[in-house]
Amino acid sequence: MRHLRAARHLFISRQFFHGSAGSPFSATAHPPEAKQLKTNKKDKVMKTRTKMLPMLAMLAALPFSGVANACNADPIVFVHGFSGWGGQFDNMINRFRNDGVPACSMYKFGYNSLGASNKTSARNLGNYISNLRPAHNNRQAKIIAHSNGGLVSRWYRVFEGGSTATNRLVTLGTPHYGTSWAYGCFSPACFEMRYNSDFLKSLNGRGCDVSLWSDRDEIIIPNSSARCGTSRQTANTSHLGLLNNQTVYNDIRRYL
Repeated sequence: MRHLRAARHLFISRQFFHGSAGSPFSATAHPPEAKQLKTNKKDKVMKTRTKMLPMLAMLAALPFSGVANACNADPIVFVHGFSGWGGQFDNMINRFRNDGVPACSMYKFGYNSLGASNKTSARNLGNYISNLRPAHNNRQAKIIAHSNGGLVSRWYRVFEGGSTATNRLVTLGTPHYGTSWAYGCFSPACFEMRYNSDFLKSLNGRGCDVSLWSDRDEIIIPNSSARCGTSRQTANTSHLGLLNNQTVYNDIRRYL
């Protein structure tokens, strides 16, 4: 009898601690059906993640563009002169930044002034501006051009659709009606900067907007050739001084 009671006590203990269909701990037993459901759930999650990977990779590869990344300001494009380079505008660009103009809105356009025609450079300028405008919600661009860069910009505005893509052109010491200095160099752009060139005749005074000029400009001869459109005599400075002079900068800001 004593042995029967001991056997019964052992059976009840095992049922209590290991769980049975009727015990309160039976939920921890993890029957085969529960394990299968858990496995199926994990497989479904993994399949979903696997399907999302190509989509995430595609999103990561998209170019830096769109409304979320748009620069909320009109783009300003700086165009250098004959034998010049974009870095000549660095002082001016720093002044713009110090005055609160977003760095994301300013661009330096480079072109082959020594070897290419201004017509070719104007076409390239058009492509350049067309490519950057979407990052500015297709706002119109403003151009600040030095010397021969003003002729490139005018040809773009007259013959390459730039009149609708831009809302301002400020030229600094541009030979709108030619310069005697151009007879001392030999390249397509030089020929186009000469008095009564076919290039200048085709422009026929068109495409001008705002022109700033100096009576100390040693490259634009005569100085009056730098006048076109709304014209203003700015600081008494040299041809390259137009790029760095504070008074010239103030006059540019007046018209932008």
